[in-house]
Amino acid sequence: MLHQTQHHHTRLQQIADGLLCALSVALAYAFRAEFPLLNLPELEAFSDYAWLLLLGGIFGPVMLHQQGFYSADPLTSRVATIFKIMRGCTYAVLGLVLFLFIVRVQFARSVIILGGTFASFLIYARHELTQAFVARNAHSQTQLRRRIMWVGQPDSITQLRGELTATEQASIDSVAEIEPNTDADQQISEALHTHSVNAIILILTGLSSETINQIVKACDREGVEIIINPGLNFASPFRLSMDQLGGQPVMYYRAQAARPFDLALKQCVDYLGATLLLILLSPLTLLCAVLVRITSRGPIIFRQKRAGLNGHHFVMYKFRTMVANAENQQVDLADQNEMEGPVFKIADDPRITRLGRFMRRHSLDELPQLWNVLRGEMSLVGPRPLPLNEVDRFEHNTQRRRLSVKPGLTCLWQIRGRNEITSFEDWVRLDLEYIDQWSLWLDLKILFATIPVALFGRGGR
Repeated sequence: MLHQTQHHHTRLQQIADGLLCALSVALAYAFRAEFPLLNLPELEAFSDYAWLLLLGGIFGPVMLHQQGFYSADPLTSRVATIFKIMRGCTYAVLGLVLFLFIVRVQFARSVIILGGTFASFLIYARHELTQAFVARNAHSQTQLRRRIMWVGQPDSITQLRGELTATEQASIDSVAEIEPNTDADQQISEALHTHSVNAIILILTGLSSETINQIVKACDREGVEIIINPGLNFASPFRLSMDQLGGQPVMYYRAQAARPFDLALKQCVDYLGATLLLILLSPLTLLCAVLVRITSRGPIIFRQKRAGLNGHHFVMYKFRTMVANAENQQVDLADQNEMEGPVFKIADDPRITRLGRFMRRHSLDELPQLWNVLRGEMSLVGPRPLPLNEVDRFEHNTQRRRLSVKPGLTCLWQIRGRNEITSFEDWVRLDLEYIDQWSLWLDLKILFATIPVALFGRGGR
Protein backbone atom coordinates (compact mmCIF):
# COMPACT_ATOMS: atom_id res chain seq x y z
CA MET A 1 0.00 0.00 0.00
CA LEU A 2 2.75 2.44 0.97
CA HIS A 3 4.61 1.86 -2.26
CA GLN A 4 1.39 1.70 -4.26
CA THR A 5 0.60 5.26 -3.19
CA GLN A 6 4.03 6.40 -4.36
CA HIS A 7 3.51 4.39 -7.56
CA HIS A 8 0.27 6.26 -8.27
CA HIS A 9 1.98 9.62 -7.72
CA THR A 10 4.78 8.60 -10.09
CA ARG A 11 2.26 7.59 -12.76
CA LEU A 12 0.54 10.97 -12.47
CA GLN A 13 3.89 12.72 -12.91
CA GLN A 14 4.67 10.60 -15.97
CA ILE A 15 1.30 11.39 -17.52
CA ALA A 16 1.83 15.10 -16.86
CA ASP A 17 5.32 14.98 -18.39
CA GLY A 18 3.99 13.07 -21.40
CA LEU A 19 1.44 15.82 -22.00
CA LEU A 20 4.16 18.45 -21.58
CA CYS A 21 6.32 16.65 -24.16
CA ALA A 22 3.42 16.64 -26.62
CA LEU A 23 2.82 20.32 -25.88
CA SER A 24 6.53 21.00 -26.47
CA VAL A 25 6.31 19.46 -29.94
CA ALA A 26 3.32 21.67 -30.71
CA LEU A 27 5.18 24.75 -29.44
CA ALA A 28 8.24 23.77 -31.47
CA TYR A 29 6.10 23.46 -34.60
CA ALA A 30 4.53 26.89 -33.97
CA PHE A 31 7.94 28.48 -33.31
CA ARG A 32 9.47 26.89 -36.40
CA ALA A 33 6.49 27.91 -38.56
CA GLU A 34 6.41 31.53 -37.34
CA PHE A 35 10.16 32.07 -37.23
CA PRO A 36 11.80 30.06 -40.05
CA LEU A 37 15.35 29.08 -39.14
CA LEU A 38 18.16 29.58 -41.67
CA ASN A 39 15.73 29.58 -44.60
CA LEU A 40 14.70 25.99 -43.99
CA PRO A 41 11.88 24.52 -46.12
CA GLU A 42 8.29 25.16 -45.11
CA LEU A 43 6.66 22.67 -42.77
CA GLU A 44 3.85 20.34 -43.64
CA ALA A 45 0.38 20.93 -42.20
CA PHE A 46 0.15 20.66 -38.41
CA SER A 47 -2.27 17.74 -38.77
CA ASP A 48 0.59 15.71 -40.27
CA TYR A 49 2.47 16.09 -36.98
CA ALA A 50 -0.23 14.47 -34.83
CA TRP A 51 1.76 11.21 -34.67
CA LEU A 52 4.86 13.12 -33.61
CA LEU A 53 2.97 14.59 -30.65
CA LEU A 54 1.94 11.08 -29.59
CA LEU A 55 5.44 9.65 -30.02
CA GLY A 56 6.97 12.57 -28.12
CA GLY A 57 4.51 12.05 -25.27
CA ILE A 58 5.62 8.40 -25.03
CA PHE A 59 9.37 8.70 -25.59
CA GLY A 60 9.81 11.54 -23.08
CA PRO A 61 8.57 9.83 -19.87
CA VAL A 62 10.17 6.52 -20.90
CA MET A 63 13.63 8.06 -21.22
CA LEU A 64 13.21 10.12 -18.05
CA HIS A 65 12.32 6.91 -16.25
CA GLN A 66 15.47 5.25 -17.62
CA GLN A 67 17.52 8.09 -16.14
CA GLY A 68 16.00 7.51 -12.69
CA PHE A 69 14.21 10.88 -12.71
CA TYR A 70 11.03 9.56 -11.10
CA SER A 71 12.80 7.45 -8.48
CA ALA A 72 15.13 10.24 -7.33
CA ASP A 73 15.33 11.09 -3.63
CA PRO A 74 13.36 14.25 -2.73
CA LEU A 75 16.62 15.74 -1.41
CA THR A 76 18.41 15.31 -4.75
CA SER A 77 20.20 18.52 -5.71
CA ARG A 78 18.76 20.79 -8.40
CA VAL A 79 21.87 20.32 -10.54
CA ALA A 80 21.49 16.52 -10.49
CA THR A 81 17.80 16.85 -11.32
CA ILE A 82 18.53 19.21 -14.23
CA PHE A 83 21.12 16.82 -15.67
CA LYS A 84 18.68 13.89 -15.42
CA ILE A 85 16.05 15.89 -17.29
CA MET A 86 18.54 17.01 -19.94
CA ARG A 87 19.83 13.47 -20.49
CA GLY A 88 16.31 12.06 -20.61
CA CYS A 89 15.12 14.63 -23.16
CA THR A 90 18.30 14.24 -25.23
CA TYR A 91 17.90 10.47 -25.38
CA ALA A 92 14.22 10.92 -26.22
CA VAL A 93 15.17 13.12 -29.19
CA LEU A 94 17.82 10.66 -30.38
CA GLY A 95 15.49 7.69 -29.91
CA LEU A 96 12.71 9.46 -31.77
CA VAL A 97 14.99 10.36 -34.69
CA LEU A 98 16.30 6.78 -34.85
CA PHE A 99 12.79 5.31 -34.71
CA LEU A 100 11.55 7.60 -37.48
CA PHE A 101 14.58 6.69 -39.58
CA ILE A 102 13.87 2.96 -39.17
CA VAL A 103 10.19 3.28 -40.09
CA ARG A 104 11.13 5.77 -42.85
CA VAL A 105 8.77 8.55 -41.74
CA GLN A 106 9.93 12.10 -42.39
CA PHE A 107 9.43 14.92 -39.89
CA ALA A 108 11.41 18.14 -39.62
CA ARG A 109 14.42 17.42 -37.40
CA SER A 110 14.38 21.04 -36.22
CA VAL A 111 10.90 20.53 -34.73
CA ILE A 112 12.06 17.42 -32.88
CA ILE A 113 15.18 19.12 -31.49
CA LEU A 114 13.29 22.27 -30.48
CA GLY A 115 10.60 20.08 -28.92
CA GLY A 116 13.21 18.32 -26.77
CA THR A 117 14.60 21.69 -25.67
CA PHE A 118 11.18 23.09 -24.74
CA ALA A 119 10.31 19.83 -22.96
CA SER A 120 13.42 20.15 -20.75
CA PHE A 121 12.31 23.57 -19.51
CA LEU A 122 8.64 22.63 -19.05
CA ILE A 123 9.37 19.38 -17.20
CA TYR A 124 11.83 21.11 -14.88
CA ALA A 125 9.23 23.82 -14.18
CA ARG A 126 6.62 21.13 -13.45
CA HIS A 127 9.06 19.38 -11.10
CA GLU A 128 9.81 22.59 -9.15
CA LEU A 129 6.12 23.48 -8.85
CA THR A 130 5.30 19.99 -7.60
CA GLN A 131 8.07 20.07 -5.01
CA ALA A 132 7.03 23.54 -3.84
CA PHE A 133 3.37 22.52 -3.52
CA VAL A 134 4.16 19.42 -1.48
CA ALA A 135 6.57 21.31 0.77
CA ARG A 136 4.21 24.22 1.52
CA ASN A 137 0.89 22.44 1.70
CA ALA A 138 0.83 20.85 5.12
CA HIS A 139 -2.71 19.60 4.54
CA SER A 140 -1.63 17.56 1.50
CA GLN A 141 1.14 15.95 3.55
CA THR A 142 -1.37 15.04 6.27
CA GLN A 143 -3.69 13.50 3.70
CA LEU A 144 -0.89 11.23 2.53
CA ARG A 145 -0.41 9.77 6.00
CA ARG A 146 -2.39 6.62 6.79
CA ARG A 147 -3.79 5.68 10.23
CA ILE A 148 -2.35 2.20 10.70
CA MET A 149 -3.15 -0.53 13.22
CA TRP A 150 -0.63 -3.35 13.62
CA VAL A 151 -2.01 -6.87 14.11
CA GLY A 152 0.17 -9.87 14.94
CA GLN A 153 2.57 -11.29 17.50
CA PRO A 154 4.31 -8.52 19.53
CA ASP A 155 7.83 -9.66 18.57
CA SER A 156 6.94 -9.72 14.87
CA ILE A 157 5.38 -6.25 15.07
CA THR A 158 8.43 -4.83 16.86
CA GLN A 159 10.78 -6.34 14.30
CA LEU A 160 8.87 -5.05 11.27
CA ARG A 161 8.40 -1.57 12.73
CA GLY A 162 12.12 -1.38 13.38
CA GLU A 163 12.83 -2.12 9.71
CA LEU A 164 10.67 0.68 8.30
CA THR A 165 12.53 3.28 6.29
CA ALA A 166 12.35 6.97 7.20
CA THR A 167 10.07 7.58 4.21
CA GLU A 168 7.70 4.80 5.29
CA GLN A 169 7.63 6.04 8.88
CA ALA A 170 6.78 9.55 7.70
CA SER A 171 3.84 8.26 5.64
CA ILE A 172 1.95 6.48 8.44
CA ASP A 173 0.47 7.15 11.89
CA SER A 174 0.62 4.01 14.03
CA VAL A 175 -2.50 4.25 16.21
CA ALA A 176 -2.54 0.80 17.86
CA GLU A 177 -0.92 -2.63 18.16
CA ILE A 178 -3.17 -5.66 18.62
CA GLU A 179 -2.28 -9.26 19.49
CA PRO A 180 -5.33 -11.22 18.31
CA ASN A 181 -7.10 -13.51 20.76
CA THR A 182 -9.55 -16.37 20.25
CA ASP A 183 -12.37 -13.96 19.32
CA ALA A 184 -10.34 -11.98 16.82
CA ASP A 185 -13.41 -10.90 14.83
CA GLN A 186 -14.96 -8.96 17.72
CA GLN A 187 -11.58 -7.73 18.99
CA ILE A 188 -10.54 -6.26 15.63
CA SER A 189 -13.98 -4.73 14.98
CA GLU A 190 -13.93 -2.84 18.29
CA ALA A 191 -10.36 -1.62 17.66
CA LEU A 192 -11.30 -0.36 14.20
CA HIS A 193 -14.17 1.67 15.70
CA THR A 194 -12.05 3.07 18.50
CA HIS A 195 -9.08 4.21 16.46
CA SER A 196 -10.72 5.15 13.12
CA VAL A 197 -8.21 3.02 11.25
CA ASN A 198 -7.51 3.48 7.52
CA ALA A 199 -5.70 0.16 7.16
CA ILE A 200 -4.19 -2.63 9.25
CA ILE A 201 -0.83 -4.29 8.79
CA LEU A 202 -1.38 -8.00 9.39
CA ILE A 203 1.70 -10.11 10.16
CA LEU A 204 0.89 -13.79 9.57
CA THR A 205 3.83 -15.24 11.52
CA GLY A 206 2.55 -17.38 14.39
CA LEU A 207 -1.17 -16.92 13.61
CA SER A 208 -3.55 -19.76 12.88
CA SER A 209 -5.55 -19.84 9.67
CA GLU A 210 -8.79 -19.51 11.69
CA THR A 211 -7.53 -16.33 13.39
CA ILE A 212 -6.39 -14.89 10.08
CA ASN A 213 -9.79 -15.58 8.50
CA GLN A 214 -11.55 -13.82 11.39
CA ILE A 215 -9.34 -10.74 11.01
CA VAL A 216 -9.90 -10.61 7.26
CA LYS A 217 -13.65 -11.05 7.76
CA ALA A 218 -13.78 -8.14 10.23
CA CYS A 219 -11.81 -5.81 7.96
CA ASP A 220 -13.83 -6.82 4.93
CA ARG A 221 -17.07 -6.09 6.76
CA GLU A 222 -15.79 -2.67 7.89
CA GLY A 223 -14.29 -1.79 4.50
CA VAL A 224 -10.77 -1.39 5.92
CA GLU A 225 -7.68 -2.17 3.83
CA ILE A 226 -5.29 -4.94 4.87
CA ILE A 227 -1.55 -4.97 4.21
CA ILE A 228 -0.43 -8.58 4.68
CA ASN A 229 3.11 -9.45 5.70
CA PRO A 230 3.49 -13.21 5.07
CA GLY A 231 6.68 -13.51 7.12
CA LEU A 232 8.63 -14.87 4.15
CA ASN A 233 12.06 -13.66 3.06
CA PHE A 234 11.94 -12.88 -0.65
CA ALA A 235 15.00 -11.65 -2.53
CA SER A 236 12.99 -8.66 -3.75
CA PRO A 237 9.43 -7.72 -2.69
CA PHE A 238 8.99 -5.91 -6.02
CA ARG A 239 8.83 -9.31 -7.79
CA LEU A 240 5.79 -10.34 -5.74
CA SER A 241 2.23 -9.96 -6.99
CA MET A 242 -1.18 -11.48 -6.35
CA ASP A 243 -3.06 -13.87 -8.60
CA GLN A 244 -5.85 -16.45 -8.38
CA LEU A 245 -5.69 -20.23 -8.47
CA GLY A 246 -8.81 -22.34 -8.04
CA GLY A 247 -10.73 -19.20 -7.09
CA GLN A 248 -8.38 -18.58 -4.15
CA PRO A 249 -5.83 -15.75 -3.81
CA VAL A 250 -2.21 -16.84 -4.29
CA MET A 251 1.10 -15.02 -4.26
CA TYR A 252 3.06 -14.95 -7.50
CA TYR A 253 6.81 -14.46 -7.16
CA ARG A 254 8.93 -13.74 -10.21
CA ALA A 255 12.43 -15.21 -10.09
CA GLN A 256 13.83 -12.25 -12.04
CA ALA A 257 13.41 -8.53 -11.59
CA ALA A 258 11.97 -7.88 -15.06
CA ARG A 259 8.25 -7.18 -15.14
CA PRO A 260 6.00 -9.27 -17.44
CA PHE A 261 5.13 -6.21 -19.54
CA ASP A 262 8.81 -5.36 -20.03
CA LEU A 263 9.55 -8.95 -21.06
CA ALA A 264 6.69 -8.84 -23.56
CA LEU A 265 8.13 -5.62 -24.96
CA LYS A 266 11.57 -7.26 -25.15
CA GLN A 267 10.00 -10.12 -27.13
CA CYS A 268 8.48 -7.63 -29.59
CA VAL A 269 11.88 -5.94 -30.01
CA ASP A 270 13.44 -9.38 -30.63
CA TYR A 271 10.95 -10.26 -33.37
CA LEU A 272 11.19 -6.85 -35.03
CA GLY A 273 14.99 -6.69 -34.73
CA ALA A 274 15.54 -10.23 -36.01
CA THR A 275 13.25 -9.62 -38.99
CA LEU A 276 15.00 -6.39 -39.95
CA LEU A 277 18.47 -7.91 -39.52
CA LEU A 278 17.58 -10.98 -41.58
CA ILE A 279 16.42 -8.70 -44.40
CA LEU A 280 19.30 -6.22 -44.20
CA LEU A 281 21.99 -8.87 -43.79
CA SER A 282 20.59 -11.38 -46.27
CA PRO A 283 23.31 -10.66 -48.90
CA LEU A 284 26.04 -11.15 -46.28
CA THR A 285 24.35 -14.31 -44.99
CA LEU A 286 24.16 -15.74 -48.51
CA LEU A 287 27.82 -14.89 -49.13
CA CYS A 288 28.86 -16.65 -45.91
CA ALA A 289 26.85 -19.74 -46.88
CA VAL A 290 28.53 -19.90 -50.30
CA LEU A 291 32.03 -19.47 -48.81
CA VAL A 292 31.46 -22.21 -46.24
CA ARG A 293 30.33 -24.56 -49.00
CA ILE A 294 33.28 -23.97 -51.34
CA THR A 295 36.10 -23.77 -48.76
CA SER A 296 35.58 -27.00 -46.78
CA ARG A 297 33.72 -30.28 -46.93
CA GLY A 298 30.66 -30.71 -44.76
CA PRO A 299 27.26 -29.09 -44.13
CA ILE A 300 26.85 -25.33 -44.36
CA ILE A 301 24.81 -25.08 -41.15
CA PHE A 302 26.02 -26.58 -37.88
CA ARG A 303 23.17 -27.79 -35.67
CA GLN A 304 23.61 -28.55 -31.99
CA LYS A 305 21.27 -29.00 -29.04
CA ARG A 306 21.72 -26.21 -26.50
CA ALA A 307 20.12 -25.36 -23.15
CA GLY A 308 17.57 -22.56 -23.47
CA LEU A 309 15.16 -20.92 -21.05
CA ASN A 310 15.14 -22.87 -17.75
CA GLY A 311 17.28 -25.55 -19.41
CA HIS A 312 14.75 -26.43 -22.12
CA HIS A 313 16.52 -28.07 -25.08
CA PHE A 314 16.49 -26.46 -28.50
CA VAL A 315 18.47 -26.82 -31.71
CA MET A 316 20.79 -23.85 -32.26
CA TYR A 317 21.95 -22.95 -35.77
CA LYS A 318 25.25 -21.41 -36.84
CA PHE A 319 27.51 -21.49 -39.87
CA ARG A 320 29.94 -24.38 -39.65
CA THR A 321 33.39 -23.08 -38.71
CA MET A 322 35.06 -26.43 -37.94
CA VAL A 323 35.84 -29.60 -39.83
CA ALA A 324 32.92 -31.95 -40.30
CA ASN A 325 33.74 -34.39 -37.44
CA ALA A 326 34.85 -31.73 -34.92
CA GLU A 327 32.66 -32.93 -32.03
CA ASN A 328 34.22 -36.41 -32.15
CA GLN A 329 37.73 -34.90 -31.84
CA GLN A 330 36.98 -32.88 -28.68
CA VAL A 331 37.85 -35.79 -26.38
CA ASP A 332 41.40 -35.88 -27.75
CA LEU A 333 41.80 -32.16 -27.04
CA ALA A 334 40.35 -32.17 -23.52
CA ASP A 335 43.76 -31.73 -21.83
CA GLN A 336 44.30 -28.47 -23.78
CA ASN A 337 41.16 -26.78 -22.42
CA GLU A 338 42.01 -23.22 -21.32
CA MET A 339 38.68 -22.47 -19.64
CA GLU A 340 38.26 -23.07 -15.91
CA GLY A 341 34.99 -24.88 -15.27
CA PRO A 342 32.63 -26.97 -17.41
CA VAL A 343 33.12 -25.00 -20.64
CA PHE A 344 35.57 -26.13 -23.36
CA LYS A 345 37.64 -23.49 -25.18
CA ILE A 346 41.18 -23.42 -26.58
CA ALA A 347 42.91 -20.54 -28.37
CA ASP A 348 44.36 -22.37 -31.39
CA ASP A 349 41.74 -25.02 -31.93
CA PRO A 350 43.03 -27.20 -34.81
CA ARG A 351 39.47 -28.13 -35.77
CA ILE A 352 38.62 -24.58 -36.90
CA THR A 353 38.89 -23.91 -40.65
CA ARG A 354 40.68 -20.87 -42.04
CA LEU A 355 37.39 -19.25 -43.04
CA GLY A 356 35.85 -20.35 -39.73
CA ARG A 357 38.50 -18.47 -37.75
CA PHE A 358 37.67 -15.25 -39.62
CA MET A 359 33.92 -15.78 -39.20
CA ARG A 360 34.29 -16.43 -35.48
CA ARG A 361 36.43 -13.34 -34.97
CA HIS A 362 33.70 -11.17 -36.51
CA SER A 363 30.73 -13.22 -35.19
CA LEU A 364 29.52 -13.99 -38.72
CA ASP A 365 28.93 -17.61 -37.77
CA GLU A 366 26.14 -16.47 -35.44
CA LEU A 367 23.95 -15.00 -38.22
CA PRO A 368 21.71 -18.11 -38.57
CA GLN A 369 20.74 -17.70 -34.92
CA LEU A 370 18.48 -14.84 -36.00
CA TRP A 371 16.18 -17.69 -37.06
CA ASN A 372 16.33 -19.02 -33.48
CA VAL A 373 15.25 -15.55 -32.32
CA LEU A 374 12.27 -15.58 -34.69
CA ARG A 375 11.33 -19.04 -33.40
CA GLY A 376 11.24 -17.62 -29.85
CA GLU A 377 14.08 -19.88 -28.65
CA MET A 378 16.62 -17.08 -28.28
CA SER A 379 16.74 -13.34 -27.75
CA LEU A 380 18.91 -10.67 -29.36
CA VAL A 381 20.55 -10.08 -25.97
CA GLY A 382 21.04 -12.69 -23.27
CA PRO A 383 23.55 -15.21 -21.89
CA ARG A 384 25.14 -17.30 -24.61
CA PRO A 385 23.54 -20.79 -24.87
CA LEU A 386 25.79 -23.69 -23.86
CA PRO A 387 25.85 -27.31 -25.13
CA LEU A 388 23.91 -29.78 -23.00
CA ASN A 389 27.01 -31.69 -21.87
CA GLU A 390 28.54 -28.47 -20.49
CA VAL A 391 25.34 -27.56 -18.64
CA ASP A 392 25.30 -31.05 -17.07
CA ARG A 393 28.77 -30.34 -15.66
CA PHE A 394 27.77 -27.16 -13.81
CA GLU A 395 29.50 -27.25 -10.43
CA HIS A 396 27.00 -25.09 -8.50
CA ASN A 397 23.25 -24.71 -8.75
CA THR A 398 23.74 -20.93 -8.79
CA GLN A 399 25.35 -21.33 -12.21
CA ARG A 400 22.02 -22.57 -13.53
CA ARG A 401 20.50 -19.16 -12.77
CA ARG A 402 21.94 -17.97 -16.09
CA LEU A 403 19.27 -20.26 -17.61
CA SER A 404 16.47 -18.20 -16.00
CA VAL A 405 16.30 -15.96 -19.11
CA LYS A 406 16.36 -16.72 -22.81
CA PRO A 407 19.85 -17.14 -24.27
CA GLY A 408 20.95 -14.43 -26.67
CA LEU A 409 23.06 -13.58 -29.69
CA THR A 410 25.18 -11.19 -27.64
CA CYS A 411 25.70 -10.39 -23.98
CA LEU A 412 27.98 -8.61 -21.52
CA TRP A 413 30.51 -11.43 -21.93
CA GLN A 414 30.74 -10.63 -25.66
CA ILE A 415 31.59 -6.96 -25.11
CA ARG A 416 33.66 -7.21 -21.92
CA GLY A 417 36.34 -9.69 -22.79
CA ARG A 418 34.79 -12.40 -24.90
CA ASN A 419 37.42 -15.16 -25.35
CA GLU A 420 39.92 -13.28 -23.18
CA ILE A 421 37.94 -14.45 -20.13
CA THR A 422 39.34 -17.80 -18.98
CA SER A 423 37.22 -18.41 -15.87
CA PHE A 424 33.68 -19.70 -16.17
CA GLU A 425 32.93 -18.04 -12.81
CA ASP A 426 33.74 -14.64 -14.35
CA TRP A 427 31.52 -15.52 -17.30
CA VAL A 428 28.65 -16.44 -14.97
CA ARG A 429 29.23 -13.26 -12.94
CA LEU A 430 28.72 -11.14 -16.06
CA ASP A 431 25.59 -13.10 -17.00
CA LEU A 432 24.09 -12.67 -13.52
CA GLU A 433 24.98 -8.97 -13.58
CA TYR A 434 22.98 -8.71 -16.81
CA ILE A 435 20.02 -10.64 -15.35
CA ASP A 436 19.91 -8.61 -12.12
CA GLN A 437 20.29 -5.22 -13.84
CA TRP A 438 18.24 -5.98 -16.94
CA SER A 439 16.34 -3.23 -18.71
CA LEU A 440 15.48 -2.47 -22.32
CA TRP A 441 17.99 0.37 -22.12
CA LEU A 442 20.73 -2.09 -21.11
CA ASP A 443 19.79 -4.31 -24.07
CA LEU A 444 20.14 -1.36 -26.45
CA LYS A 445 23.54 -0.42 -24.99
CA ILE A 446 24.79 -4.00 -25.38
CA LEU A 447 23.52 -4.19 -28.98
CA PHE A 448 25.26 -0.95 -29.94
CA ALA A 449 28.45 -1.98 -28.10
CA THR A 450 28.45 -5.28 -30.01
CA ILE A 451 28.74 -3.55 -33.39
CA PRO A 452 32.38 -2.39 -33.04
CA VAL A 453 33.29 -5.67 -31.29
CA ALA A 454 32.01 -7.64 -34.30
CA LEU A 455 33.38 -5.24 -36.93
CA PHE A 456 36.92 -5.13 -35.52
CA GLY A 457 36.94 -8.67 -34.12
CA ARG A 458 37.87 -7.61 -30.57
CA GLY A 459 38.54 -10.60 -28.36
CA GLY A 460 37.26 -13.08 -30.93
CA ARG A 461 39.09 -16.16 -32.14
